[in-house]
Amino acid sequence: MKTRRLRNIGFHFSLAVGSLLGVLLLVQSIATYYQVSRILVTAELRRQALRQTAAVERSSQWLGVREPADLSPVLKEIREEEPLKIAWIRVIDIAGNALIQDGSPVGSPIRPEKLRRTTDGTTSASEVRNTARGKVEVSLLQLRLARRRPDPGARESARMPGIRPVPWFIEIALYRDSASAVFGRLRGDLVVSSLAALGLVGSMIVLWLRFPGYVRGKQLEQQTELARQVQRDFLPSADVALDTLDFAAECAPAQQVGGDFYDAFSDGQGRIALVLGDVSGKGLPASVVVGLLLGAVRASGWMTGSAEHESASRRLSELLRTRTSLERFASLFWCYYEGTAQALHYVNAGHLPPMLVRRNGGGELEVQRLTEGGPVLGLLKDADYRQGHAAVRPGDLLLLYSDGVVEAESASGEQFDEARLLSVVKDNWGRPTAKIRDEMLGRVHRFLDNGQAQDDVTLVVVRIASPRVEDDSKSPERCAGLTEVL
Repeated sequence: MKTRRLRNIGFHFSLAVGSLLGVLLLVQSIATYYQVSRILVTAELRRQALRQTAAVERSSQWLGVREPADLSPVLKEIREEEPLKIAWIRVIDIAGNALIQDGSPVGSPIRPEKLRRTTDGTTSASEVRNTARGKVEVSLLQLRLARRRPDPGARESARMPGIRPVPWFIEIALYRDSASAVFGRLRGDLVVSSLAALGLVGSMIVLWLRFPGYVRGKQLEQQTELARQVQRDFLPSADVALDTLDFAAECAPAQQVGGDFYDAFSDGQGRIALVLGDVSGKGLPASVVVGLLLGAVRASGWMTGSAEHESASRRLSELLRTRTSLERFASLFWCYYEGTAQALHYVNAGHLPPMLVRRNGGGELEVQRLTEGGPVLGLLKDADYRQGHAAVRPGDLLLLYSDGVVEAESASGEQFDEARLLSVVKDNWGRPTAKIRDEMLGRVHRFLDNGQAQDDVTLVVVRIASPRVEDDSKSPERCAGLTEVL
């Protein structure tokens, strides 16, 4: 009787912990969805307002405009170029009076005394208003026009006529839904993550109701299978076709769902993204963070240059640090390949260094480890990241892997390690990437003696197939890294 009572206590305690975890994950996913959407949309609208203001100032300078009344055609042209984004534009004076406008403003102009200096050095004010077509973000920024004033005491040969800034301001109203569409994929992935957490809560409720053992186990199995399928749906096909790259991958979680993930996609402008990450922990908690990271990677626009890539890495780290618990961090290697430049641009955020393998003139294999980047995501406040570069050429092989591959342990405690991984490459150099992937995973399983892996096993094999290059001299220098000759 005592043993049975202890089992019941343990059973109810486990259900209580599982229910609490499911609710926390659901609340966390919903809160992250709200915060990310709000912060990113507001930041995007602010950048658009700054660009529009700069466009007005450039046009006024080019046309020689010195008074607000002369800006009417400029404002009209800018708003007509993007009528679905801009609700209205108007110029106001220091007293808050509208001098000229285009569109149908709602409400009075924002008072200039509300202007505040922001972290990027600009002075602005903003508020949200409702219109017939939806919510708009109204931003007030300083408009820098100049009016020439003759200086009788200055000689033309010694100085230019003085220029006196005039305190005018521009108010731009942008529809919020025009920026929300940019983050649709991120929000969709967060919704799916919330559904996975909701599935966990549902399964706990079923157990609380003490259904018969078979039904209880079946329901839990179905919910876990749903979460596994959701996680699998996050990942691209294991043999997805990529222009100029021969790609093969596999992700095998130690449990039904796990914390490893990979992604591969094209931005439509000749750049191909390759991503591999590892979230701390296993199971559903890690899989929810995986959904968040996959959505953020797709939505962050990081493939336009090194500054954007480094900034996106910092934002991801802060997102994990501030929106997840302390034990939730992640390593991430994400890069993009430019076929025309024969270059690989990457940031390694605390992940095991991928290996870029090629044959030298003597037929031996050279290995370059891609180490440039920074710390793991989500641990350090204001972590700094640097983009690395590697030159590539046709036939090069890129290996990305999680620690579940090289740290797989045999029954005697020996690890699989990188040497065995490179041995597979050497023995199968001329074979397709899918065959190399299968041979690597086969050797890992044989090394485990067909036992259960203790960690998620993820492997990505990429071969540079047929880059389109016009000038080899434009390729960036290879980053400094460890090079080995096998």
